Amino acid sequence: MKKSLLSKQVIQNFFEGKTTQMQNILIQEWLENPVNRELYFQWLDEWETENPQFTPDVEQGYRRSLYTVQTDAPSPMSARANTGGWQRRLFVIRWAAAASVALLLTGYLLSDFWLYKQYETGYGEVRTVVLPDSSRVTLNANSVLSIPRFGFGSGTREVLLKGEAEFAVKHTVDHSKFVVRTPDKLEVKVLGTEFIVYSRERGSKVVLSQGSVQLRALNKLNSKPMLMKPGDVATMSTQGTLTLKHSESLLTHQAWKQRRFMFENTPVSEIAYQISEHFGVNVVVADSTLARRTIGGTFNANDPAHVLKVLSDVLNARVTHTPPGEDGAETFVLDSDHL
Repeated sequence: MKKSLLSKQVIQNFFEGKTTQMQNILIQEWLENPVNRELYFQWLDEWETENPQFTPDVEQGYRRSLYTVQTDAPSPMSARANTGGWQRRLFVIRWAAAASVALLLTGYLLSDFWLYKQYETGYGEVRTVVLPDSSRVTLNANSVLSIPRFGFGSGTREVLLKGEAEFAVKHTVDHSKFVVRTPDKLEVKVLGTEFIVYSRERGSKVVLSQGSVQLRALNKLNSKPMLMKPGDVATMSTQGTLTLKHSESLLTHQAWKQRRFMFENTPVSEIAYQISEHFGVNVVVADSTLARRTIGGTFNANDPAHVLKVLSDVLNARVTHTPPGEDGAETFVLDSDHL
């Protein structure tokens, strides 16, 4: 692919629907590179600033380029005079039409990418980001926050969270609401406050430290909003049932921000789950009696092997380590020490 074909001017022509069919295909291939995608959106921001009154119709551009290719076919008389050339032209038309459909389909399948910007953390990583409205979000390990690429802060501010994060929401002069949505259809709505949202496979949880929060389970018909006050902890089961507890100790829910685990009479089975979730490893508690034991304490969450070593010393248990298997994850087995 020649660099000149994908200059800044070519991309801007694409925004206006002025590119050819072949250029559209080259742009599609060019966008497969994440670095190019960031450059694409940078140029899009610049172009929108320079053309505030122009709204591009990309789909119409695709159709127009397809129509141009199709109407390049020769007249019936010339086709009869040159059957071989007509067949070659027909092949090109069909190929171009198929490429156009593929390009449109790709745009549809990647619509979430075009519409949302994502902030992600890997296993064992904690990261703080500042959103365009100056709200601050601290992401726990193995989490993804998605925000609209365009228009965030204009009216309602809505984000999607998969994982766990603490939000410090900035109150705006126009009192626009800040809404957090989770994959299991939990809606958290606030104006300006500090709270933690947890949403993974086993359910969701909201921990409120300041301000007020309104919750709603959208996967249930006629679900009534639930109001939270500071010190409240709300959980939603996989069935969509909301449960609210008052005057809870919030330290255990906030310890991950300091890269720590804090447990208060927590079953070993739950501790194993949290370690697996945070580090992306498999932790197996081989003894059912050991799994039911409860402990309390604070542990540094820097390395799974270190956490489990300290845990095994406290429990008078033993831990064995297996290198990564087919799933690419290490396995730690915690068992009672009968030796």
